[in-house]
Amino acid sequence: MDTLTHPKAGKEILPIAENLMKEILNAMGFEDVSVSSLWDEKQDRGKLSLEGELAQYLIGLEGKTIESLQLIFNILLGRKSGKECAIQVDALGYWDKKEKEIFSKVEYGISEIKRSGAPYRLPPMNAAMRRIIHKTLANHPEVESSSEGEGVWRKIVLYPRKNH
Repeated sequence: MDTLTHPKAGKEILPIAENLMKEILNAMGFEDVSVSSLWDEKQDRGKLSLEGELAQYLIGLEGKTIESLQLIFNILLGRKSGKECAIQVDALGYWDKKEKEIFSKVEYGISEIKRSGAPYRLPPMNAAMRRIIHKTLANHPEVESSSEGEGVWRKIVLYPRKNH
């Protein structure tokens, strides 16, 4: 998407995002699922949290349903607002748990790089998770990251930072 014609949405998008998600959930029969939002300054993205007894059904096997919902939601929100949107849609803290799991692997990878000086490959992950890791490590003093592979096998490789 061309950011010159589609400016990036900031925290002002959150009320629109909440209302749109409520509309989508109601249309899907999930009226009892509550929606709340916050702006994650560190990752420069909005986060929608879905809570309630039925929210578990929005996660799906290995997060495939919530991942699909997030993709469709961001496309719809972008069309509605005319802005490029990066909103994480989370149900019952699923993505928060996954991020903690992945970042423990990142920390292990960093310790391995310090020990051996060799690159360290993380397991394959979706584009949103790779974006979070790249953004987090962008200013890391000892490690840099890049992506390799194609499709579902795309992963992040951690390297010792040059000029360190």
